[in-house]
Amino acid sequence: MTARDRVVFVTQAFAPGETLLGVTADWVRALGERFAGVDVVAQRAPGAPSLLPRTRVPLRVASMGKDRGAGRVAQAISVIASLARAARHARAIIVHMVPAYAILAAPVARLARVPVVLWYAHGTAGRALRLAMPVVDRVVTPTRDSFPMAGAGIEPKVRVTGHGINVARYAPGDPPLRGLVLSAGRLSPVKRHELAVEAVAGGPAWSRLVIAGGPLHAGDTSYRDRLGAAAAASGASGRVDLAGDVAYEAMPATYRRAWVLAHASRTGSLDKVVLEAAACGTLVVSSAPSSRTVLDAVPGLSVPDGDDEAFVAHVREVLGWTAGRRAAAGAALREAVIAGHSLDRWADGVAAAIPGG
Repeated sequence: MTARDRVVFVTQAFAPGETLLGVTADWVRALGERFAGVDVVAQRAPGAPSLLPRTRVPLRVASMGKDRGAGRVAQAISVIASLARAARHARAIIVHMVPAYAILAAPVARLARVPVVLWYAHGTAGRALRLAMPVVDRVVTPTRDSFPMAGAGIEPKVRVTGHGINVARYAPGDPPLRGLVLSAGRLSPVKRHELAVEAVAGGPAWSRLVIAGGPLHAGDTSYRDRLGAAAAASGASGRVDLAGDVAYEAMPATYRRAWVLAHASRTGSLDKVVLEAAACGTLVVSSAPSSRTVLDAVPGLSVPDGDDEAFVAHVREVLGWTAGRRAAAGAALREAVIAGHSLDRWADGVAAAIPGG
């Protein structure tokens, strides 16, 4: 190994128990198997020294200080200082999802002569992403439609890597509960959990729904209240469980218990919950066009975007599938995830995307 065989990984949170960002520990571990070590720079990193037990990954973690109450200016100063220390030994600076961090990293990267690689998976391009693109050397994204920008100056930078699903963690287990519908993801109107409520409310009397996810922003709380009111108005409140945030470690079992994941999100990119559920062998009914790359392995699970009636009908239909049919479909979905979105495929793709690698 040379002095330049580490990588820097910049992210919002480095904590395996995080519902939304717990996956970063899996990613750091996979990168650590391909490089001499990983320097993590995180906005929050509670309990960092013990985050990766039972691993040989040479790991250093620096917090920007949000977990200690640091403001934005102090965080910006901290991330630049941490990057300046780490970049001297790095092959690349990999930024997870936050274009503003790529902008902050760019001057340090140029001085250290290392590339900036941005992981981005979202259907919209904000101002920060547009400002970051000129200073980013590579963009890695799970599918091409998960990155919302295009053009002659963009395409040479984009590499498709799959979504990085730990298929050992997300794997089939105990038999599912017949009639259990799961809707997963933060409580936000863009996730459209209300369609899952409708599917169960008018479906078989033995069906029930678990919504796994909590509000992320202050405005999301009113959406949670609307979901509860919709369940009550339909007479299904006793069969709808607003479970709130589910711990990262508990999500595989949550997927496995469900007969089907009802996914009507309109975020515009391939949703990780679709892949995690499918890796567990759980049926997925989705109206998101991006889900088709996996769901086309089983006819009848993809629904045209905007056809809410068809979505509700499909969820109810698969509740009536036999256990044998469900198991065969679930196995096909899992194989599709392994082929296109496994953690190893992701880490190999990110390593290969680094310029000069």
